[in-house]
Amino acid sequence: MRKTDKVHTRQLRKGARGIGMAHCLMLLLSFVLLSCESIDCTLNNVVTCKYAFYSSSDGAAFTLADTLSITAEGTDSVLYNRGSKVKSVSLPMSYWQETDTLNFRFYNRETGLDATIAIYIKKSNTPHFESPDCPTTMFHELREVTYRGEQGLVDSVVIAHPSVNYASKENIKIYLHTAD
Repeated sequence: MRKTDKVHTRQLRKGARGIGMAHCLMLLLSFVLLSCESIDCTLNNVVTCKYAFYSSSDGAAFTLADTLSITAEGTDSVLYNRGSKVKSVSLPMSYWQETDTLNFRFYNRETGLDATIAIYIKKSNTPHFESPDCPTTMFHELREVTYRGEQGLVDSVVIAHPSVNYASKENIKIYLHTAD
């Protein structure tokens, strides 16, 4: 073998080794990039139930002229405090209880109205898991809704969409007796 052939052979080996290293580096880099997934947790991963107000006379969406406060029965938690001109409200639900009870207090200083209705929501709870990087959330399926309270204030309370999840649909419609 000639001297120039030995040099060329060494250069080929170095080149092959260089190409092999480059390929290994590219392969390693692609594995790293593909294995890293961005944490794509839902930014607002709070599941809320949306309650909307409607007029019982014509079924149209209704804006409350009264002040509205909402508390969870059995706790001192105020979920919604002194809202006015309310068309709808989104509230969190309990994780493990089968029935949530919410007290809706309607107050109007001008008319003297101070009425509270209790809404009972029977539901099933299902844990929802997205990723090890994200916290588990709870989805709910509404089964039944009833109410008790001031006569003449509420006509009916109905389930519009039983699935309570990340979709912001109206889940419960509250039909109020309104002045025509």
